Amino acid sequence: MKKDKVIIKTLVDNNRMSTQELLQLITSKIDDGYTDFEIDACGQHNIGGSSWAKNRNEILSFKIKNPGQRVGAMALSGTKIIVEGSAPADVGWLNSGAEIIVKGDCGDTAAHCAAGGKIYVDGRVGTRSGALMKHDPKFENPEFWVLKNTGSFAFEFMGGGIAVVCGYDCGDLNSVLGSRSCVGMVGGTIYVRGPIDNISDCVQVINLDDSDIKFLKEGLNIFLSKIDKIDLFEELAEFTDWKKIIPLPSEIKEKKISVAEFRKNNWVEDGIFGDFVHDDFIVYPMPATSDGRVHIPKWNNENCIDCKLCLNNCPQNAIFQKDKNYISDDNKCIGCGICEAVCPKSCWIMYSNRRELT
Repeated sequence: MKKDKVIIKTLVDNNRMSTQELLQLITSKIDDGYTDFEIDACGQHNIGGSSWAKNRNEILSFKIKNPGQRVGAMALSGTKIIVEGSAPADVGWLNSGAEIIVKGDCGDTAAHCAAGGKIYVDGRVGTRSGALMKHDPKFENPEFWVLKNTGSFAFEFMGGGIAVVCGYDCGDLNSVLGSRSCVGMVGGTIYVRGPIDNISDCVQVINLDDSDIKFLKEGLNIFLSKIDKIDLFEELAEFTDWKKIIPLPSEIKEKKISVAEFRKNNWVEDGIFGDFVHDDFIVYPMPATSDGRVHIPKWNNENCIDCKLCLNNCPQNAIFQKDKNYISDDNKCIGCGICEAVCPKSCWIMYSNRRELT
């Protein structure tokens, strides 16, 4: 039998419930079988994130007012979150499958690192929203729908997923994506309605095809219904106003140069510390061996019990035994410190290999 809705007021007689107290109360109610929450918050963080309904077939539902940061952070599939009004930063951070509806604006980094689920925003979102969105092919694409516009640096290093920026009521803006959006974008798709300016040169802006229009028609109906704005459909469904942003194919991207080439040809002459030290322009691989290591292990045999944990756990097979002594091969060792970590007698000590400027 479905239990009644849980109503939580977090400010009573000027006494504010802490974030920890609120999250513990929500968890205890979920453990008791409750799935429907109405929360009058007062800036508490992480509401609605990473919780399972006791019965995995039930929907865990949150209706929230006045939340703090990270609404729906790491939220899981089977979770539905509605924010009545605006929300601050990190809405849907690392969303892993929840449906999140914000009936207002979002602060910075909305949908940051989102990997699943759907986020619907009835307003604007701030700087770096949609950055690092990703897609695991085993699951459905994450989707991020914004009625108005984004702040600058949106969709940085986007690796997958779908974003839709409707540009509604944004006719006075030079760009509905702010400035310097899509820097480092390597995957995913962004649909944009309205002016676009000052975006990264690692992407291309192209016209919609029939499959794009089909997706947007279906998606806009759902999105506008979720935010109670279905009357905007005809205006937003004029698809000649839309463009699609995708990463440039690798074959037509600018040829990459090595770090060594960059330092010799594009960097400050003689290096940024040229007045103090000679720069040999050597670029060590990462991870480096020999002189390029940040730390170097030294072995002390006083307490050794010959357990061979260092020998058996070295990821580089850099440790060998000779005449009851353990020795690290500098040409294999990367200075990771695992030998020191696994030794029960502290026989290995990591020493810094940083050289002082002379």
